[in-house]
Formats: sequence, structure tokens, C-alpha cells
Amino acid sequence: MEKVVLKFRRIEVNKIDTRENVMHMSFYFDENGSEMKYSRNYPFEQDVDNFVSTLINEVKTKAHERHAVVVDDDNFLSYHLNVLIDEAEPGVSKDKIANAIRRFKDKVRSFRSISKSDGYMVHYQSLIGLKASVE
Repeated sequence: MEKVVLKFRRIEVNKIDTRENVMHMSFYFDENGSEMKYSRNYPFEQDVDNFVSTLINEVKTKAHERHAVVVDDDNFLSYHLNVLIDEAEPGVSKDKIANAIRRFKDKVRSFRSISKSDGYMVHYQSLIGLKASVE
């Protein structure tokens, strides 16, 4: 039986598409000590909690696929792979990721309410590269 430990580190906004109402983000995490990156698009209409649950399940599935081992023996436990999230209490990482996405979403909402051209591009460029730590 093998164990994979995931620890989410940070989230970065790569691009905001106001026409499609999508935010392109990268999620950085450690997988057994090595840094990994997972990119995903967040549609603003989607519920944040559902998005984060789906995201965590996708990251776990990808980790399971990377570490899947085919063993040629009769022990059924040799095929088993545990994918765990390293967190102080269950659900803390999910809450931190959801709160960070909500803050990003609020900043985009305030950007979309700008009606003057003064500083419009500067404000847009400040949204690109937003980072949040989720440790």
C-alpha cells in the first residue's frame, strides 16, 4: 500500500476573461515533497464551494493516476493507493481555497463596476498575477 500526501500552497490568477466570465487560475501544491501545478478555469457563475470540491477531487484523481502501480502478486493491498491532504483539520484547505477565490471574485466584480477610463488598464493589470497563500 502506497501513500501520496498533497499540501496546497498558493493560488495565482493567470488571466481574467471578462467576455467569457472566466478566471484562469493556477493551483500550486506539494505532492510527496515535489512542487506541482494544476491549472483550471473558474466560471464566475459557478458556485465557489462546488468548484473547490471538484478541483480537489480532480487533483486527487490526477495524483492517483501518476502514482498508480501495477503489481503482479496476489496481495490486494499492493494495488491500494491512499491520496491524503496534509492539513491541520479536515476541510481547512478547502475553506482557505474557497475564501481566496471569493476574494479574487470580489476584486473582479469591483473592476467590472469601473465606468471611467482613468486607470482602467492599470487596474486590470493589477488583477493579473493576484496570489493567495492557502497554507
